[in-house]
Amino acid sequence: MLLASPLTAVAALVLLVVIHLVRCLRSPLARLPGPTISKYTSLWLKWNEINATRTVYIHALHRKYGPAVRVAPNEVAFTSWPAIKEIYCSGGSGYDKTEFYDMFRIYGRRTMFTTLNKADHAKRKRILADRYANTNILRSASMHGIQERSAKFVRRCASASGAADVFMCM
Repeated sequence: MLLASPLTAVAALVLLVVIHLVRCLRSPLARLPGPTISKYTSLWLKWNEINATRTVYIHALHRKYGPAVRVAPNEVAFTSWPAIKEIYCSGGSGYDKTEFYDMFRIYGRRTMFTTLNKADHAKRKRILADRYANTNILRSASMHGIQERSAKFVRRCASASGAADVFMCM
């Protein structure tokens, strides 16, 4: 009987909203600059993703707020070189990737690029790393293929007047 009461439902909703607000405001990210809505919801960021304006939106935020911007309750975007090196360069940061990378799954399966967990990514990388090592790439068979495709690409670019479909040469 108590659970069926509209007052109980409203009280539960208010409690959930208050808990969410407290978490957002007490988060370690709370001090980072960004739009106020970004503290409470990621819906505006997702709206920009759906409309293919995410990059433009985040760039505008960086121009307004600086090199570190809170774009969602649990997401921060950086433009400074030290931050980019810390997050993305090899040796890496130890940070897991965000769900943003789920958009790039191939037929629902994870690839090296879409593996979110750092440990899982490291396991996959160990399996494939030797194929991309400099010593393997610089082998004569590999180099011959690279040089052949490069020469073909350069010839096509030189002979084209106007636009060229570079994807066909890859």
